[in-house]
Amino acid sequence: MRETDLDDVFAEFERRTAPTFRPPGLAAAGRRVRDRRVRRRGLLAGVVALLLAGPGGAYALAGRGGDGNRPTPTPSPTASPPDDRPVRRTVTVPGVRGELRQLTFVDARHGWASFDTCDPEDVGSTDCRRDLARTTDGGVTWRRMVLPAVANEPTTTPESLLLLPTDDQQLTVAIGDRYLVTTDGGASFTEHQIDAPPRVTRLATASRSGYLLRCPDDDRLSSHIPCARQRLMRVDGAAVPAQPPLDLAANADKSLVEGGDDRLWVAVRNGNRMTVTVSDDGAVTWRKLPTVAGAAGLLVSPDGTDVWLVSMNPESGTRLAGPKRVWALRGDRWQEQPGLPDDTFAAVAANDGVLAVTGVSGGGGYWVDGRYVDEPALGGRRRDGGEAFIARVLPDDTIVMSYPTGIVLGTGPGVDRSWTWLS
Repeated sequence: MRETDLDDVFAEFERRTAPTFRPPGLAAAGRRVRDRRVRRRGLLAGVVALLLAGPGGAYALAGRGGDGNRPTPTPSPTASPPDDRPVRRTVTVPGVRGELRQLTFVDARHGWASFDTCDPEDVGSTDCRRDLARTTDGGVTWRRMVLPAVANEPTTTPESLLLLPTDDQQLTVAIGDRYLVTTDGGASFTEHQIDAPPRVTRLATASRSGYLLRCPDDDRLSSHIPCARQRLMRVDGAAVPAQPPLDLAANADKSLVEGGDDRLWVAVRNGNRMTVTVSDDGAVTWRKLPTVAGAAGLLVSPDGTDVWLVSMNPESGTRLAGPKRVWALRGDRWQEQPGLPDDTFAAVAANDGVLAVTGVSGGGGYWVDGRYVDEPALGGRRRDGGEAFIARVLPDDTIVMSYPTGIVLGTGPGVDRSWTWLS
């Protein structure tokens, strides 16, 4: 999991909720996002280089600068046996009014949802109610969690509640200039200033065992004091024995991932080249892996067994021109595999050597053993109705895909999964 800057989190939250839950006043914004992507895809087909604005600076074309011996991506979509239609559930909570704004799960059974009656165009409104709900059975039933009265006070920004879950009991609700934190499943909350996040909140943005990348001497999640370089740090303040041997410039495109086997992975992309370092002893020692030209994203399965590089940013779904390349880590070497379908929008790593893949037109499927297979329950990757805005895999290997009409949970091993639509 990447270290998160709260400013970026709020920006990403607005981007995701605009098309996902269609709050009042933001439907047009969602259409504009999709229209821009359609125009951008047409432009990418005719250019020879692509520059993407972001912390890593300029991205070169994926696929350029390879060794010339890479295998030609030739996987062809094949249909898997027909599955039962996915279960569809509407998120309804007794006593709660308003629109569903955010829906997030920490495992297959435990999730949080936020609702409000607020008009995003009416900043500072005094007639606005915000609610929180929790499920412990995969979204079958929901129970309202009573928020402190301060959650319904007028704010000076149009953002709704932002949910930052740590686990099924611990949750941070960011609202306005404060954090509301529960450590008992929503039974009670404590209030904290935005510039003094408690440990629970920092854990929500850190790796599994509490590592993160941030500016030194700055405890805030959203740092307004720039620094030249970030450092690998612990949320509890304990010293990290050794820093990864990489240039962690504050504006570099980098990621921190920790799998279920406790190995730490830090990746930095410099232009068209990505370098990954790994520690299997709690940051006491680091091992630098060969640099790979054309790679843009690091993927690690929840159990930590499988490690991949892909030629796209897997977290944002950024699509680069050219073939969608994949490299698997074999020992200490990266071995290129047959690529993903050319219309891949995003990919994430599940257990058992599986990559979950979404398409630019929505839907999705699996990449496994060098071949892509449609998932009928998702309509296949050419499904009409809009693209997926995010795909991720939870620590228990549950696949989560977010679509313009809600989120989809895929539970089970490998490609043998049951799917549940929640909206």
